[in-house]
Amino acid sequence: MPSCPLRALTGVPCPFCGMTRGTIALVHGDVLHSLALNPGVLLAVVTAAFLLWRRPRLSLPTWVPCAIVGTLWAFQLLKYATGRPL
Repeated sequence: MPSCPLRALTGVPCPFCGMTRGTIALVHGDVLHSLALNPGVLLAVVTAAFLLWRRPRLSLPTWVPCAIVGTLWAFQLLKYATGRPL
């Protein structure tokens, strides 16, 4: 698995760190472990399923994706600051 470039350069996790491992955990049925790695996995799976099933025309305000990425990054930084596994 390739490492995160931001984490390799700075040691700080990016908002998407843990998504690959979280997806693997979710595929294996371990939902709680998946959410502990990165809650964005569940959001990505639900969004992909919705887009494939309904094919809606999405028009989101610009702040919504920014808020999602900011929340994911805050979650990763909280894990980093408290010493929990990334």
